[in-house]
Amino acid sequence: MKDDKQHTGLDAIDRQSQAFFAGGTFRWKKSEAEVLAELDEQIRWQSSARSFRLSMRMGAMAASFLLIVALGSFLRFYSTTVEVSVGTHQLADLPDGSTVELNAGSTLSYYPYWWRFKRIVTLEGEAFFDVQKGQKFVVRSSQGKTQVLGTSFNILARGDRYRVTCLSGSVRVSSKQNKQVVLQAGGQAVVQPDGEIELRQNIETFPEISWRDHVFVFTSTPIQAVFEEIERQYGVTIQTDTTSEVFYTGNFTKEQNVEDILGYVCPAVGLKYIRKSPNLYFITQTNE
Repeated sequence: MKDDKQHTGLDAIDRQSQAFFAGGTFRWKKSEAEVLAELDEQIRWQSSARSFRLSMRMGAMAASFLLIVALGSFLRFYSTTVEVSVGTHQLADLPDGSTVELNAGSTLSYYPYWWRFKRIVTLEGEAFFDVQKGQKFVVRSSQGKTQVLGTSFNILARGDRYRVTCLSGSVRVSSKQNKQVVLQAGGQAVVQPDGEIELRQNIETFPEISWRDHVFVFTSTPIQAVFEEIERQYGVTIQTDTTSEVFYTGNFTKEQNVEDILGYVCPAVGLKYIRKSPNLYFITQTNE
C-alpha cells in the first residue's frame, strides 16, 4: 500500500512537469548561433590584439636596430674636410691634438667620430704635420701612404709626385706597389711613378718646409712645376705654348709681386711672359 502511494505521487509530479514544458518551448535571450558568433568574435579580437601587441614590439625592436645602424653609419662615415684655396695657407687640428699646416691648393679629410677606432687622414696637396708624441695615424694620398708616430714631417702629394721629408721622430712610407722605407730625422723618400722609392739621407730640410714662411725654394725643378706653384700662391692662371723640359733653380718670397717673379724666372730658362689680363699670363719662348 505504501509503495502504491509513492508511485502515485511520482506520477503526479511527472504529469505536472510534462504540463509545464508542454506549454511551449523554453527560449533563451540569444540564440545558440548568436552566442557562438560572439564567442568567435571575441576570440578573433583577442588574437588580433595579441598580434598587434607583438607587431608593435617587433616594430619597436626593428626601429631600435635601424637607429643603431644609422647612428653607427653616421659615426663611421661622417668626415671633416679642410680645403685650402689658392693664395692661402691654413692650420687644421686633428682629434688627438696633432696639427696640420696646409699649403695653398691642398685638401685634408678625416673621420672625427671614428678617430679612436681607426685613424686615417687623406691628403692631396702639401702639408706639414706636427704629431703629438705617442699618437699614431696613417696619411693616405693617391700615390702612397705614410704611417706616423710622434713626429714632424712634410708631405708633398701633387699629381704623380709623392715626397715625404722627416724632421723628427720616424715615419714609414709605402707606395701603392707595397714598397716600404722607414725615415728618420733628415731623411726623405721620393716615390717614383712605378712604385719604387728613392731614399735620401741627411738632406737639407729647410727647402722642403720653407713654404710655411712663404719662401719657395726650387732646385732643378721642372719649370712647369714652378709655374704651378706660382699659380697656387698668387691665385693666377699661367698658360704656356712651350713643351721644352727645362729645369729651374732659384727661390722667391710671397712678398714679391707676381710679375717680378715671372720677370726673373722666365729669362733664366729662355722664356718670357705676356700679361693677358690682371690674373692671366701667357708664357712663350724668347725670340733669341
